[in-house]
Amino acid sequence: MSEYTLTRKPKDGRRYYEVTENATGNVVGLFPSITTVLGETSDKSGLVAWRKKVGEAEADRISKLSMNRGTIMHRLIELYKAIEGTPEEALEKLKVIASEDAEVNEFAEDASGELWLTEGWKMFMKFWYNHSRFFSRVDEVIEAETFLWSQKGGGYAGTVDNISRLKDGRILIIDYKNSRRPKREDWIQDYFVQGSAYWVAFWERSGIKPDGVEIWIANEVQDMPQTFSLTNDDVKYYFRQFQERLETFKEKFNI
Repeated sequence: MSEYTLTRKPKDGRRYYEVTENATGNVVGLFPSITTVLGETSDKSGLVAWRKKVGEAEADRISKLSMNRGTIMHRLIELYKAIEGTPEEALEKLKVIASEDAEVNEFAEDASGELWLTEGWKMFMKFWYNHSRFFSRVDEVIEAETFLWSQKGGGYAGTVDNISRLKDGRILIIDYKNSRRPKREDWIQDYFVQGSAYWVAFWERSGIKPDGVEIWIANEVQDMPQTFSLTNDDVKYYFRQFQERLETFKEKFNI
């Protein structure tokens, strides 16, 4: 995967990635991000109704909180997984590292920055307190916050949260999420489609076939984060959906 460089290239207000071959400097292609494809082809009627119900200002506040605390939570998990030692030792080391980390503290100058930092830590700690169900299952982190891309269907790209080998030997695509309340499977179908797109791109780029996908979701209500798992048969089903969405995206924007 290091044979190529991905550079974010906004196009018409949407996120794309330019893929360049390192050895030659040749541009392989300009591909839409997975989240852009899904965002532009999703049914937004539920979101519109929710925003109307709570009001635009409150909807914006909730959305910004979720996005920014999620950014901090992701970074804390990424830093934590690289630290050796017992869970308690690793947590103490993380607190020191995080206090000086630019990404963790990127919102420090914002008026709500302290709130987002506090809430990001709360979401991270829900995983930490349930260590045996999450971090302790991981034997080796193979990739973290890694750019992936595929030429299938004309091409797409994105940043995978984590790819790990578990202690049972399985290699999983792992995606982290945060939410206000517990999720039902029928509410998070796009998460499954997204994870399946990462699965395919990782196999294409590395030659390593993963054994499935897991979505880890910390929410405000429960102390135990939720885990949703996809088998490789599930991945086939959801990747077909992604291919259809990618085709719809291309038709929508005349690509």
